[in-house]
Amino acid sequence: MTQEPDFEQMLDDMYPYRRTTHTHRQVPERPESRESVRELVADLAAREDAQGDAGRVSGSIYSGDHEHYAFLNEVFGHFSHANVLQRDMYPSSTKFEAEIVAMTAAMLGSREAAASDPSTDVCGVLTSGGTESLITALYTYRERARAERGVTEPNVVLPVTAHVALDKGAHWMGIELRKAPLRSDWLADVDAMADLVDDRTIALVGSAGNYGHGLIDPIEELGALAVDRGIGLHVDGCLGGFLLPWGERLGYPVPRFDFRVPGVTSISADTHKYGYALKGTSVLLYRSRELRRHQWFTAAEWPGGLYVSPGFAGSRSGGLIASTWAAMVTMGESGYLAAAEGIFRTAGLIRDGIRERIPELEVIGDPLFLVAFRSAELDIYLVNDALKDSGWRMNSLHLPPALHFCVTRPNTRDGIAEQFLDDLAAAVAYAKEHAGEPAQSGAVYGLGGTPAGYGTMTTLMAAVLEAMYEPAPPVTQSPAQ
Repeated sequence: MTQEPDFEQMLDDMYPYRRTTHTHRQVPERPESRESVRELVADLAAREDAQGDAGRVSGSIYSGDHEHYAFLNEVFGHFSHANVLQRDMYPSSTKFEAEIVAMTAAMLGSREAAASDPSTDVCGVLTSGGTESLITALYTYRERARAERGVTEPNVVLPVTAHVALDKGAHWMGIELRKAPLRSDWLADVDAMADLVDDRTIALVGSAGNYGHGLIDPIEELGALAVDRGIGLHVDGCLGGFLLPWGERLGYPVPRFDFRVPGVTSISADTHKYGYALKGTSVLLYRSRELRRHQWFTAAEWPGGLYVSPGFAGSRSGGLIASTWAAMVTMGESGYLAAAEGIFRTAGLIRDGIRERIPELEVIGDPLFLVAFRSAELDIYLVNDALKDSGWRMNSLHLPPALHFCVTRPNTRDGIAEQFLDDLAAAVAYAKEHAGEPAQSGAVYGLGGTPAGYGTMTTLMAAVLEAMYEPAPPVTQSPAQ
């Protein structure tokens, strides 16, 4: 007999504070005291940080150092009210932003590229995160192709593992995405991508590494294809851009993916991930100023005055720019190298431990810092159910069903990797024991532990978004016992 869903419990899962805090549906008639607000916010933050601080979360929490956060919050506070749209009032943002771009460019091979090709002049911008960086790159390539080649029905060629933010940007801007399959090693099939290129192709995309599997596409091969066809190549380094360069310095087998590769014309790298800045900032770099100019928006005939804007955003936070700069200069090369060493070492322990101890699981590809795994004989989402019950938060994947563990600094503490492998082995045993039962966890990006049904996925995803923007429903009964 099928058990009816417990809607009150479902609501409690979506709105966990609806029974213990007041739900505001209008501005309070009398202001609440700052002390009461401080107490509430501190309590919620402590609860929500506990799992990440324990090192039991994949990705999401990249630093985990609360002293680091406190320092960045102090810097942020000096400019939290500043809108850098008014540069005449806050010229410090020019210093901070330009230096963030310059430091990131140097990390990603700008000097070596200029030495081998004097026409190279790497430049860039700061964005609000990886999604904006990727969508902005699409916009820039679209505008250049329209201006220089008259392309009005553009397409971009990319592997199926490229980040879904590109789908969103292409949808918004009327760009066709042509998706190529993967090779047997789970990397982009460059020959298949070459077959999809035509006279309306404005750019190629490769990842370093991709979100799902953490793998680095064959960027040198893609660069050669881009040069041969006279088109751009964007490298999505939003995830790995601030980690892989230090791994190469440490001697790990990181293939070249940056501006040292001929044909690479832009790179995105998120400072708010392995750059250890506050959410949300990202850097978008271009090989030339000529390419970057196609990103600018200017309006000279608006009654409100002359308007110039580097990207999608108008108002931007001076606090985020200042604190990102502060994160980079206080980490320094030595800090980034030390963090990277712990991350690569821990990921290696997990990768090799799965291969050696848990034959029911298959590691996808040959990862360096993010370990994805699937199973040909088990429901991997049942494995995730058991891991969740053991206090772990993994990222669920789709096509094929899999899980991944994106290793960050909190995961590098002694004993964390070993405990994960023990719990993973127990989770596999649980999945065997409960084979055929429906799993509770699925593959909704950003909601690693929530239910997901394949047959109603579109409806479910829309419903989740709707719920995120509604106040908590009233409590009508006690939670199920």
